[in-house]
Amino acid sequence: MRRPLAPPGTRYHLQGVAVRATIISTGEELVRGHSMDTNGPFVAGELMRHGFEVRRLVIIGDDPKALEEEILSAVRDSRAIVISGGLGPTADDRTRQAIAAAVGETLVEDAESRRHVEERLRSFGRSMTDRHLSQARFPSGSVVFPNPRGSARGFACRREDAWVVAMPGVPSEMLPMFSESVLPFLVEKLAPGIHVRSETVHLFPAPESAVDERIPDLTPLGRNPTVGMTVKDGVVSVSVLAQAREEREAERLLAQDVAVLKDRFGDFLFGIGNATLASALSDLLEQRGLTIGVAESVTGGLIGHMLVDVPGISRFFLGDVVAYSNEAKVRQLGVPLEQLEEHGAVSPEVAESMARGICAAVGSDLGVSTTGIAGPTGGSKEKPVGLVYVAVCLRGAVKVARLNIRGNRWQVKDRAAKHALNLARLSVLKGVESLEPDRTM
Repeated sequence: MRRPLAPPGTRYHLQGVAVRATIISTGEELVRGHSMDTNGPFVAGELMRHGFEVRRLVIIGDDPKALEEEILSAVRDSRAIVISGGLGPTADDRTRQAIAAAVGETLVEDAESRRHVEERLRSFGRSMTDRHLSQARFPSGSVVFPNPRGSARGFACRREDAWVVAMPGVPSEMLPMFSESVLPFLVEKLAPGIHVRSETVHLFPAPESAVDERIPDLTPLGRNPTVGMTVKDGVVSVSVLAQAREEREAERLLAQDVAVLKDRFGDFLFGIGNATLASALSDLLEQRGLTIGVAESVTGGLIGHMLVDVPGISRFFLGDVVAYSNEAKVRQLGVPLEQLEEHGAVSPEVAESMARGICAAVGSDLGVSTTGIAGPTGGSKEKPVGLVYVAVCLRGAVKVARLNIRGNRWQVKDRAAKHALNLARLSVLKGVESLEPDRTM
């Protein structure tokens, strides 16, 4: 049943003005598609959580003139310009020169940074060259940030009322430098003046369009909190970000929207924050004092893989049998041979026998099984590629779901594994008898 929208006339408004920020990631490997930029999204998320308004994320090559122009453009509407990459000793590391030109300062050597570079090189049995020494030069007047994990230190300098910050591009150096030094510096210098609270809820199985239809009142442009959606591997994630001058008001706005989402999506909402279907199931198993066993054919161990990614799952997860052949189904799970001959391996009857068989084999309270056709070959008119049966057996009660999954071989396996975990979650939450296995949003 579709739940009602928020009452007409409900008003939302932003309680403060965020400090605008631009994020720039540099490197030819990024613009050529040889590497993915992970720095920019990380910095954006952290800045937004601390009250900054991220205006843009930019990826640019190693041309210092292009970077200089990008900085000068960003200064027009951003007070924080955060750059990663191009601070090393090689010929293509030109970020510091571009920043110096943009802020109108010359590069000068910092004595402490020179000692730092020399000590790093000495620890590797190497001697200083002029290129190495370039890592100790910064635009005059810069604030320098330490880098105990590498030789290239970060720095910040001013251009009008904006701070231009540079950090190394190596994520193992950039992430801790940003968290430990750069972010506290920017918060202190620019004092965003508003509190930001955010949360993400996860839905399955839920088509993005169906989710969007249920929350039109939460997604208007300019609304506070802001609500957005992303989809990854069949899971729809709805993010809520609330801003207010008072911390308690930001928390209230966030809690209000999260409560609305819980109400509207009910059992489709399986978790919040870093939750996965496997961790949501694990939490329920712990709460109810239940154990689980898994019998897999089409998913080939993927359900077990997802479960063992959950810390502490060994308390509830007793075993996973990957019975791919008919012989293995008979020998390891006790599936009757005549059942396989009459109905075939991809059938509700075999799925049920597999779920019952794993409970008997490992002594679990809950058994989950999958059997199907992942493709791209092997299908027929009666049993097409993407046909999957998922069964759950909870203390003798069984439910079987028939799925018709579209996609390539990996997508069929991945969606089947997620449906199996979700059906298991719902069986523990509501009881097997109450399940509607073919239910979709």
